[in-house]
Amino acid sequence: MLGLATTPTTTPTVAKNCILCISGRVLPGFVQWFQSSLVAFCHSFSLSLRSNFYPVKATAKADTNFDLGGSVSVHCFSKQSLISLFDKKDLAFLGKGLQSLGYSIISTGGTTSSLENEGVSVTKVEQLTWFPKMVLDGRVKTLHPNIHGGILARRDKKHHMEALNKHGIGTFDVVVVNLYPFYDEVSSGGIEFKDGIENIDIGGLAMIRAAAKNHKDILVVVDSQDYSALLEFLQGNQDDQLFRRKLAWKAFQHVASYDSAVSEWLWKQTVGVIRN
Repeated sequence: MLGLATTPTTTPTVAKNCILCISGRVLPGFVQWFQSSLVAFCHSFSLSLRSNFYPVKATAKADTNFDLGGSVSVHCFSKQSLISLFDKKDLAFLGKGLQSLGYSIISTGGTTSSLENEGVSVTKVEQLTWFPKMVLDGRVKTLHPNIHGGILARRDKKHHMEALNKHGIGTFDVVVVNLYPFYDEVSSGGIEFKDGIENIDIGGLAMIRAAAKNHKDILVVVDSQDYSALLEFLQGNQDDQLFRRKLAWKAFQHVASYDSAVSEWLWKQTVGVIRN
């Protein structure tokens, strides 16, 4: 039994760029852009390759390999991970570990940049949702069926998988999210009420709760101390539901602690205003 830490684009454009890539005339930064764009396409395409098999089972290798010549090689993975972190401790270890096990990585904002700086291939979440991050100041960047459908779909329900296939939505197998230390920030002083409200996380909590609810099919991790156990579990191709349940318990505990911090802060703001 594994131990957990005790603390709770358009087609013509793509075709043209492929020719540039094969001929070796690659503009700076193009390869990284093309790779991430193609992986985003594969995220949806690979589901159609698997749609006739229920339940979906993770395989040890990538479904498809595109060799574009030279040093450019892009994989279409059947196994998907979603990573969005405030605390990026051991992120490189996690990203490289998942990639070595054949997982594609979908990520957000600063997490994407950190992984790319470590040489890990990443697909931006906007490439799955087709909505830019700046919509409503980023408030809804992950609140999208292409994200939550892939998290919440039950693999043992044929109509769930048919619905994903119909709408071109890929499944996630691993979700790694941790949250902004809300209470530490707002209790440090000097933060206005409106800024405190803007710092309340919505998307992160929604992803954690969704993954924890569907823990039978999704491994949800909120604690960097559990990265090693996660990778060991994945490497062993195990199906230990107790391990999954413990991760889900820690996830709900993480969310509950965060919500308690927001509630306490808002209560203090309300009591203070009334007394004044």
